[in-house]
Amino acid sequence: MLSAASLNICFTLTLGGVGGLAFYFLGAPAPFMLGSMLVCWCVGALIRRTRPYLSIPWPLRFGVISIVAVVLGSYATPDAIQGMLSWWPSLLALAIASLLVTWLSYFFLRSRGYDDVVAWLSAQPAGLSEIVTMATRYTDKDYLVAFFHLVRVSTVFLFVPLLVWFVASDFDTQVLPQGQVRSWQVDWWIWPQFALIALFGSLIGRVARLPMSVLLGPMLLTAVLSGMGFLEWQRPFELICLVQVVLGASIGGRMGQVEFRTLWSAVPDAYLNAFGIIFVSFAAALGIALLIDEEVLKIFLAFSPGGVTELSLIAVALGYEVAFITLHHLFRMAVVMFAMPLKALPAPKNARPPG
Repeated sequence: MLSAASLNICFTLTLGGVGGLAFYFLGAPAPFMLGSMLVCWCVGALIRRTRPYLSIPWPLRFGVISIVAVVLGSYATPDAIQGMLSWWPSLLALAIASLLVTWLSYFFLRSRGYDDVVAWLSAQPAGLSEIVTMATRYTDKDYLVAFFHLVRVSTVFLFVPLLVWFVASDFDTQVLPQGQVRSWQVDWWIWPQFALIALFGSLIGRVARLPMSVLLGPMLLTAVLSGMGFLEWQRPFELICLVQVVLGASIGGRMGQVEFRTLWSAVPDAYLNAFGIIFVSFAAALGIALLIDEEVLKIFLAFSPGGVTELSLIAVALGYEVAFITLHHLFRMAVVMFAMPLKALPAPKNARPPG
């Protein structure tokens, strides 16, 4: 006999999986994350009786985030680390642009009347699932943080492919992303390797008192081991899709607890904020592209505040160096995560566990 919590998980993930598959077969960008998020959000917001069943417990969310961290850190190959030596101008520009857009977005949202915590967490130009998970610990208005990040990510995911389609007519969102393989092609020892590094990385992050330890701990441990050539990775496509469904359904389920009309007043601010972030990112990309004599679109893909997997896929379609795009996205996420403590947050709510 399944417990109530287990039934809620099954219900939420089933909805999320249906949404993710529907978006995947429709050829939508970032289908498993956005599809699961939007379907769970809409079902909860429109059908009030489903709201008590739309929930993913925090241990599962944090466990999934630690797996995401291992996947992200695994892209730090020796070649990527060596590439940083020649990519430092664009990495430096990306760091400056990320900090600039964070503070500009924060002051804009504060001027629009949002409280300090909501404005600061909503202003971060990376880490949708990680920031939203963090928001549940600090504010009861985490649904607003989720909404602002959803608008940012979905706008990037829809805007960038439209831009790319003018350049690459054969772009296909259903192509297996470079660096990923089918789960049945993965060597057996990869699975316990994922679990062990996620576990030990999370413990190291807690001991080192890293912000968002379940993300940064495993990601840094994996990056060090992979960058030094100690580990080789096979990234299971289906596992990564499942992880996105869990995180997307979790965020969508939380947003589904709130009536649409509650969020309606935030729509103009969310889109103004999203387009402002994209504008600053494009301006920074244009400036650095002229400085280092690179294609603007290549730099813009590296600077766009969207998802590493989806934008790396676009890079594959255009024949760009995937390691370049991937490293810049991981670097931006690292800058965002380590810069978060620059703005003091209140103590986490007692009802939430430490991260």
